[in-house]
Formats: sequence, structure tokens, C-alpha cells
Amino acid sequence: MKKLVWLFLAVVLVFAACSSRPKTVAVEAPKYEEKTEAYVVLDHKAKAVGEDVPDWVTLYISDGLPGVERLDQFKDEYVFVGEDTGTNLNALRQWSSGFTVAQEMARMVSTRVQAKFVGAVAGSPDLEYGRYFEDVVKNVASASFSGARKENDYWLLKRYFMADGKTVDREAYDFYVLVTIDKGILERQINEVLDGTKTDAPLTREQQTAVERVKEAFYEGF
Repeated sequence: MKKLVWLFLAVVLVFAACSSRPKTVAVEAPKYEEKTEAYVVLDHKAKAVGEDVPDWVTLYISDGLPGVERLDQFKDEYVFVGEDTGTNLNALRQWSSGFTVAQEMARMVSTRVQAKFVGAVAGSPDLEYGRYFEDVVKNVASASFSGARKENDYWLLKRYFMADGKTVDREAYDFYVLVTIDKGILERQINEVLDGTKTDAPLTREQQTAVERVKEAFYEGF
């Protein structure tokens, strides 16, 4: 009888110990899926002479402007890239030859300033900044920026595929023009616009404070 009692107690203790342990959840291993590129490069500007695609081109395609600016050669510069696409390489070469940095800089800087403001106002109440940001973008788009220079250009012939990764969609040339400008030079010119922009309706004290906060950190991640 005593043996049965002790056996019963042992079973109870084991059950209690097991129930007190945290339950484990089986996690299914992710299934392997072969990924296919949306395109393949058939030809590029320096392929005929056995050279690789420059780092600034590959980084721009994969990581955008921030990727290019991580290169040591551009550590003190802001980088901009003009681009066009088409099936006629000669026409794209003419476009690149006629690419005027002075005319294109306002558009490219405006796009970048607008992206910065979009990030700044995300999650902010409407009218927190008044019309200030909208007016700055307009003024930047019509401003003249000096000191920028065309560094290089490059083209890739790409074969694009449909969603299945196998069916050919189209072939096209992507043409890129690399433009750089010294950080200090561009920041001085942008600051002139930031400080010189006056809205139709004066900003309230709270709005002005919000604007000043953005201006102080404007070039972080710009």
C-alpha cells in the first residue's frame, strides 16, 4: 500500500514539474525560395574593353544616392544622379551630352529637399509648420545653384522580365549622369533659401519653433 502511495506522489510531482515549465512552440523553418532578378545586364558602357560597371552605378541602383555617398571619394560631397531610359542609345547619348548641370540642379535639389520635409512632417499634426515647407520647395525649384559639376556618365543595356522571372518583358538602355557638389557650398545655398523664405501668413510662435527644430537638423541624413 505504501509503495502505491509513494508512486502516486511521484507521478503528481513529475506532472507538476512539467506543467510549470514554459511551453515550447514549434517554429516552422522558412521555406527556401529561389529569387530571380527583375532584369539582367546584357551590355554596358565599358564591357567592350573588359571593365566592370563602376561602383557608383551599382550602388545607385541598389541603395540610391546614400549608397553612392558612402564611397570615400564622395565623403565631402553631395551626389545627384540624372537618369533617362529608352531603346535608342544614340538619343540617350545626345541627352547626356546636352545635360546642363546648372539647369538640372534646381530640380534635383528640390526633389531631395522635398523628401527631407516629407520625413520631417510624418506623424505631425496638420499645419504644424504652416505653409513654410511648401514655400521652401517652390523657392528651391526656382533657385540657381552654382558649384556643381558633371563627373561621369554611364549606360546599361538591361533585359527586363515579367513577374515569373523568365518571360522577357522588354530591353532598354538606362543612362545615368553623375553630378557632385561640395557639401559646404550646397548647404550655404540651401540655407539662403531656408532663411529667406517668408510665408504669406506669418508663422505662429509654435510653428516657428517647429520649423527651427527641423532646420537645425536639416542635413542629418540629407
